[in-house]
Amino acid sequence: MIDPYQKSTTVAFWTDEHIAKNMLEAHLNPSIDAASRKAKTIIKTVDFIDSLLKGKKVICDFGCGPGLYTDLLSQKGHDVVGVDVSSNSLEYAREQNQSVDYIEMNYVTELLRKKIDFGMMIYCDFGALDPISQSSFLKNLHYTLKDEGLFLFDVMSYTWFDKQEEDYKRYTETDGFFAKGEASIVSRTIKYPHLKLVLTSHEIDSGIKMEYINRDKCYDVEEMRILLDDNGFNIERVYSNTFGKKQTKTSDTLTFLIIKK
Repeated sequence: MIDPYQKSTTVAFWTDEHIAKNMLEAHLNPSIDAASRKAKTIIKTVDFIDSLLKGKKVICDFGCGPGLYTDLLSQKGHDVVGVDVSSNSLEYAREQNQSVDYIEMNYVTELLRKKIDFGMMIYCDFGALDPISQSSFLKNLHYTLKDEGLFLFDVMSYTWFDKQEEDYKRYTETDGFFAKGEASIVSRTIKYPHLKLVLTSHEIDSGIKMEYINRDKCYDVEEMRILLDDNGFNIERVYSNTFGKKQTKTSDTLTFLIIKK
């Protein structure tokens, strides 16, 4: 069984040249919830974010990808920064909107040298970080976020965790998602009930052996409240989707939070 704290492959996954091209294609498909949510959901989310802000604000999207949110927020008149580790996604984003300040950096290990009014991290990227990376990011965010500034992000809920199933697959593919040419792939999905954590590992052998581990750490509001309090943040509001539906049911699979220092 995989050690849930063994290692993180997040940066390696997002910066692999072959995977990056396939991820960009998935990001830009407006009809599927793959690398990004569907276009209509993104538009509703941006409208909701804009409704929270009073006047022009300095906004940073951590993990901005190809700029699907940052582009729309810039069009609404905000001063927008997009941060990501994927040079491929950022190249596309810059071509779409030169008004956005796109920065290639690892927001876990590097500090954004600009104070912001509003930060965001969309599509459960926070839960994909290991615990040390989460604390490092929150420490950096605490420094970067202005007093009275807000940060918005989403995580999978305990209900989502309960619906996942463990799995094991062994298969081959040619010019598939993970590698160019023929590749042998072993994929495992493992649940850790005591941690409310789902790990999916992919071992790829295409002549060169690679391994990628995807984390999905799930939270209820109380567990998240403890984590945030330990890092100097308070929960302001809780929603069950990214465009403002208040969380009222334990059956909700998503928890969307707005926090402040």
